[in-house]
Amino acid sequence: MTRFNSWKCALIGGTALAGFAEPALAQSAIDADQQLPTSASEPQPGDIIVTAKRRAQSDLSVAAAVTAISADMLEQAVIRDTQDLSQLAPGLVITTAASEATAATIRLRGIGTSGTNLGLEGSVGVFVDGIYRARSGIALADLFDVAQVEVLRGPQGTLFGKNTTAGALLVQTRAPTYDWNGEISAAYGNRDSLRLMAAIGGVIAEDKAAFRISGVVTQRDGYLDDQGTGLQVNDRDRFALRGQLRLDPSERVSIRLIADYSRKQEQCCAAIVTQNGARAPAIAAVGGFVPTEFDEYTTASNSRYEADTREWGLSAQTDISFDNVQWTTLLSWRDFTSQRNTDSDFSSANLLNTPFEDTKDRLFTAETTLKGTVGPLDWLVGGFLFDQQTDQSSAIVFGSDLTRFLQLSFPAAAARLTELYPVGGGDTQRDFDQSAFGWSLFTHNIFTLAPGLIATAGLRYLREDKTGTGEFAFNSPACGRVGVPIGAQLLCPTPDFESRFEDEQVVGTAGLSYEPAPGALIYASFSRGYKAGGLNLDRTGGLAGDAGATFLPEEVDSYELGAKARFLDGKARVALTLFTSDIVNFQQNAFTGTAFTISNAAEVRSRGVELETTLRPVPWLTFANSVIYNEATYGEATEPAALRGRQIVNAPKWTWQSQFMIERPLGDGGWTTHWAANLRMISDMNTSVALIPQAEEDGYFLLGGRIGIRSPDDRFDVSLFAQNLTNTFYRTIVFAGVLQPGTFNAYVGEPRHYGLEARMRF
Repeated sequence: MTRFNSWKCALIGGTALAGFAEPALAQSAIDADQQLPTSASEPQPGDIIVTAKRRAQSDLSVAAAVTAISADMLEQAVIRDTQDLSQLAPGLVITTAASEATAATIRLRGIGTSGTNLGLEGSVGVFVDGIYRARSGIALADLFDVAQVEVLRGPQGTLFGKNTTAGALLVQTRAPTYDWNGEISAAYGNRDSLRLMAAIGGVIAEDKAAFRISGVVTQRDGYLDDQGTGLQVNDRDRFALRGQLRLDPSERVSIRLIADYSRKQEQCCAAIVTQNGARAPAIAAVGGFVPTEFDEYTTASNSRYEADTREWGLSAQTDISFDNVQWTTLLSWRDFTSQRNTDSDFSSANLLNTPFEDTKDRLFTAETTLKGTVGPLDWLVGGFLFDQQTDQSSAIVFGSDLTRFLQLSFPAAAARLTELYPVGGGDTQRDFDQSAFGWSLFTHNIFTLAPGLIATAGLRYLREDKTGTGEFAFNSPACGRVGVPIGAQLLCPTPDFESRFEDEQVVGTAGLSYEPAPGALIYASFSRGYKAGGLNLDRTGGLAGDAGATFLPEEVDSYELGAKARFLDGKARVALTLFTSDIVNFQQNAFTGTAFTISNAAEVRSRGVELETTLRPVPWLTFANSVIYNEATYGEATEPAALRGRQIVNAPKWTWQSQFMIERPLGDGGWTTHWAANLRMISDMNTSVALIPQAEEDGYFLLGGRIGIRSPDDRFDVSLFAQNLTNTFYRTIVFAGVLQPGTFNAYVGEPRHYGLEARMRF
């Protein structure tokens, strides 16, 4: 079924060498000499150039809610990977469950898609150097040699690829330049953490070719004590490499080639017990560990957690400039594999195990755009195409303690449960595959109606086609057996399925903005967003025919009113946004304790206000603050009815984030000292898709920062750093215990982490 052949990799390189690919996002955001659109105000010192509208603009002239995070802010706030961005980005919440690779969720303004089902796609699109990362878990990577991160809130489907109903993260790495430069850093901290990063770049041929190579290695002991295996789990052991080549064959043509590779070999992801149920004595009777404290970093399993992921990619980008037109094309190939095994019952009793779970995801994308200006019109047209193949093989099998555990749990039927759960039996093989192909055409146009008065209009037409199958093998003698309680009939056979999903949609945006003075903007906008439906790649996919094998797309209508300004000669900046988004066919995936259920039976409204301020009263002191109030609640058409009107999962109503940075002289020798702190406070929220009472999490705050000294030429830097300095214990996801009604498990955030880092730049 696969359409993935070597010609696509050849196309990436061949097209670039022919001069027909371009970095549509990455370089334009950070090059100082980029041409600003006629609709943008002149940038002032302290302004940040962003690409939220696929043009290089001052952030204060963009009629949208966008937060730009510079490389210096990432460094000072100890942001090591994508998941850490929650500490700085307003409204961003990132969580991981059983697998960081296949069960991660990125949320903005409370909106995100939960669950491990491969058929589901994220609500927040992630783009690294313009390349779309198909799944949230794939996007959770180390941030190294990064130039800037942009967080775009609200639907972004008109301009950015696909599946951006809640927003988009744009990660831009440092591009090659014609100046020799580089850096080396080493950090060591508690739990034997070690992080080594290096980058070097420079000229190959003057004004014609340049390169950049960077890499990072990260290791850390786990922060959960496994009482069953005696190991430290939820550790870090990963590395990544990136190589880039810049070619400028003429003044009108610029080419950027990127190749990257990353690997993670970790023991992840374990959960703790937060409440014991009625079957806890049965767990203890078969030799399992039963906790008595529920706010400790302690877990128990009967087998190792192993997660081995590899990802590599190629991209080719070129910019061809004409007199008033820029032609850009971006090609990419991504190849992702994940191998995992885990203890499926989250206890040291040997009940259910996942001996293997092998996942492959291969994605080819191509995008081309033409943009330019004609009088008062700043226009853009383009096309996007993707071709994706996803495969997964896994199993969940019976363990050696299962028979005795079920006999203790169902004493009246104990005699009939003998020899019904063969070790290694159960759901012995499940194979899923999915082929997805789609394309779209889009346009985005900015009209200058009068001096300072700007209108924006954009449309995207898209089509998607997905086909897939699920095939299963079972060895479950208890299923259908007379006298065996329903609760003891485990991993029962389900039918194979083959299904198809096709859809076409039109999304778009419209807005009006006005600049009453230089550096000030007020705007109103509307956006229609879309997130693809698809195939239910779960063992439940064949239970209800086509209705069980597919699910509907999400659609969202979003409105924003905003204002931005700088004042006090640029020393102060403020951005205020009021927003409301209405989502129909909201995609849900909930764990019941024995299976995952996927549903579209929900509507959601997310509405609130965001306030961001920056104050730099003197050159050596910077304050940045954001406050968000967000009501993200289920609507009246939601099933089950008990969810209606309630705040959705992992969506705090209040979020407050604050950062400060200080840099002062240290004596008369030119050395400086720098201080930075970042604080994030969130209000109460529920951490279960089902909004169960046991998943209510009280509000908490996380504090991190850095203190260091820097040499006169900024070449050397030594600093102490910390994350979660107060050692706050918090739960990120709570779920029902496997085979244990009344028992609940939870994934928890990382405890205090601190260390020493040295950095040299050249």
